[in-house]
Amino acid sequence: MYFLPIRRPRSLFWNQTPVMRCPFCHSDNDKVLDSRSAQAGYRVRRKRVCQECGRRFVTMEHIEALNVRVVKSDETREPFDREKIRRGIERACSKRSVPSETIEATVQSIEAAIYAEFDFEIPAEKIGEVVLRFLATVDEVAYIRFASVYREFSDAKDFLRIISVLDKSREESKEPIATSKSPSASDTSVLSERSRATAAKASGGESENNKSPDKEKRSKLKKKSRAAGERS
Repeated sequence: MYFLPIRRPRSLFWNQTPVMRCPFCHSDNDKVLDSRSAQAGYRVRRKRVCQECGRRFVTMEHIEALNVRVVKSDETREPFDREKIRRGIERACSKRSVPSETIEATVQSIEAAIYAEFDFEIPAEKIGEVVLRFLATVDEVAYIRFASVYREFSDAKDFLRIISVLDKSREESKEPIATSKSPSASDTSVLSERSRATAAKASGGESENNKSPDKEKRSKLKKKSRAAGERS
């Protein structure tokens, strides 16, 4: 009786990381060197080395998209596509100083919010509202651009309206800044009265000081005149 050795796939072992084919030599004999969480925990980045050719490559694992369908205005349905959101945000952020990492993080936050609020279906207009909610904290110009396309602005009044809404939300989000207490009207009146009294006293004191030499001269003259009269 002869026994033929059977090579089992490495992915069948419980404690073994699934193998990937090397992009250079196409061998399925690789080894994981390092695994790290990426993009706020939504992906896993693995560094691998091929055991055949010795070259290294990187793989990314991400969560499989949930089965959420988008209900369009004509009642037709299509699968939710995060890439459409990414393209819309990238167009809105065109020629703006918004890093690619910020755009990716915004797309992930929008996707997580949609999966948290909706289980099976989501109206298309709700997606736009969620995008605007997150885009307002990224860039104001991108927010206005996206809103103009999503809400189909027709004239300048629509732009002024959305700008006023943005200004209002910005003022509501601002926290009061602690400043030194400014004097009230009563305080200023009391201060003014005190300052006037002080000035009057100062001027009165100066006038008294100015008058005191004159009094001394007059008293001296009176004494001299009295002495001269007594002598005569």
